[in-house]
Amino acid sequence: MEYTGDELFWIAICDDEKDSIGKIKEILLEGEAEPGEFKISVFPSGAALMSANVSRYDLLILDMVFPGENGREIAHEYRNKNKDGIFVFCTGKASPIPEDFRLGPYRYMRKEYPRRLRRDLLETVEEMYRRRIKSRLKVTEGKTTILLHIEDILYLEIAKSGSYIYYYKNSGELCTVKVKEKPRELYPHLFAYGFEFAHNSYLVNCHYLHKWNSRELELVNGKCLSVSRAREKKFAEAAMKYII
Repeated sequence: MEYTGDELFWIAICDDEKDSIGKIKEILLEGEAEPGEFKISVFPSGAALMSANVSRYDLLILDMVFPGENGREIAHEYRNKNKDGIFVFCTGKASPIPEDFRLGPYRYMRKEYPRRLRRDLLETVEEMYRRRIKSRLKVTEGKTTILLHIEDILYLEIAKSGSYIYYYKNSGELCTVKVKEKPRELYPHLFAYGFEFAHNSYLVNCHYLHKWNSRELELVNGKCLSVSRAREKKFAEAAMKYII
C-alpha cells in the first residue's frame, strides 16, 4: 500500500549485519501508525550513510562496529550534518563510554536482549512521532504567555516566585527565561518527555544527561547540578531509560 498522508518519516539503519537489519525493520514497522508512512533506508557503512542526504532523516539507528570504521566517529559526522534528527546506538559488540553521550543519542541499545531491544525501538518510534508534533509548554513571562518547545528545554530551576527555564534556541544558543509557574506545576506536563526531579530545586530533561552519581549530575553542556538523597532513587530510574 502506498502512503497518501501528509509526510513520510525518513529512517536510516546503518548496520552491516543482515539478520540485525531484518529484525530492526520488523520492529520499526510495528510502530508505524499508517502502512507506508516510514521510508527506511539501509546503509552497510558510515561511508555509505554519509554519501546520502543525511539531513532528511528523522531517525538514525547506528551500529558501533564496522570493518575499518568507528561508530563513534560516524555518529559525530552524522550529528554535524543533522542537528535535529534522533539517533540511537544499537550494537552487540561494544559497551558505552561517557564520550558516546556527548552527541545526545536518544538511547543506547543492545542487540543481544531482543525483548528490551523491541521495547526501546518502539519507544524511540513514539519519540519520533512526538517530535514531529513539536509539543510545546505554555508558560507565563511577566504578563505574556509564551510557548517553548519541550525538546529544547535543558532543565528548570526553582525561583523565589516561579522558576527559571534553561532552553536551547534553534541556533544552539542556551537561553534563560523567568516564568511564574513553579517546577512542581509544570512537572505533570513534562514527565512524559523524560523530565525528572534530581532535587527539589531542579527538574531535569534526562535526554541531556551526560552522567550522574548519588550526589551530582552533569548535563551535556557541562553544567553540574546536585542530586538530593530523597530524589536519588526516582531520578536514577528515569535517567536509566535514556543512558543505559
